[in-house]
This record gives sequence, C-alpha cells and structure tokens, in this order.
Amino acid sequence: MRRQLLSLAALAAMTALPASAGEVGVLLDKQVGKAQAASFGTGQKYDAVSPTGFAIRGGFDIVDLKVAALQLNATWHNKTTGDLTYGGTKYGELENQYWAVGAMVNWKLLVNVGAGVEYRSESLTFRPTAGASTDSTLGRPWARVNVGFSIPTPIVSPFFTLEVAAPLTKKDTTATYKDLSEALAPQVQIGIYGGIRF
Repeated sequence: MRRQLLSLAALAAMTALPASAGEVGVLLDKQVGKAQAASFGTGQKYDAVSPTGFAIRGGFDIVDLKVAALQLNATWHNKTTGDLTYGGTKYGELENQYWAVGAMVNWKLLVNVGAGVEYRSESLTFRPTAGASTDSTLGRPWARVNVGFSIPTPIVSPFFTLEVAAPLTKKDTTATYKDLSEALAPQVQIGIYGGIRF
C-alpha cells in the first residue's frame, strides 16, 4: 500500500510540472565489475562480472537557461545476471537490479554534454551453483557523464548520447557472501542513452 501511495504521489508531482521541460529515454548498457577472491572458506577466486542490460529514465528540468539546464531524474534498471566464473569454470551467478534518483546539468552546445550524480539502490543476489543464495541491498552514490547530440524538431527533440557512470564509493571486503556480492557489484557502466526531450 505504501509503495502504491508513493507511486501515485510521484505521478501527481510529474503531471504538475510543465510539459515543456522534460525527457524520457532508454539506456542500453554494459556493467563492468572487478575480479575478487573470497577471504573465507577455500578463498575461491572470481573473474569480473560484466552483464548487459537496459534502463528506463525520466527527468524534468527545474532550471532551464536555454544553453544549460539543471535536471532531476529517476531511473529503473532491469535485473541483469552475470556468470561467476574463474578459469573458465562457472561457480554461480550474480544478479543485479537498481533504481536511482539524481540531478544532472545538461549543456546544450553544438554537442550536448551532461554531468551529474545519483543515488543508486542496487539489489544483489549471489547465487552459487551449490548452496543457498544471498541477497543484499547496496546503496551508493554514482557520478554520470554523457556526450551526444539532439535533433531539434517543433514538438519533441530526439537525442542520443554515450554515457559513462562510476560509483563514488567502493567495497572490497570479501569476508562473507554478502560482502563478496557487494565487492563484485559493477564498478563502471558504459552505455548508449537515447530518447525524446519535450
């Protein structure tokens, strides 16, 4: 019930904003993690997990100076699954899904350039081939930059950008399965983001 009320409140807030100051888009991305070794049990090593996925993002400009705009945005990313391997042998899977809220400054020059920060809540599941799964939630700030172009049209402007994001904090502790899943979480995200501005 609480989640439904929150969704209705967010929808009401978005409909109250002027329709001439926003964007919706889809991000197609590759997330890249870091190789790790468990500091418990047999000290199993794991290669970096690098799944691909997609996200849906919406944003509204709260300040628009024509040359630059300050935007608030929200993102939902689908669940991705990457194999936990070492030396070609599969030892399990790591699932990751996130939602994010943030702010970004977009410069509207010959080439569009954006830079911002967001808070991501990442739901992780460490699923070994033998044994029980471990779920955890990792909250951390990320920095995002993108470069691209838009096509001005009378009603909406399609846009395409290359986007790179990285967390501002990292965890390298691997003392438990929970710690290990957080250490294996993405360390960089590279993608193509496109949509329409209205």
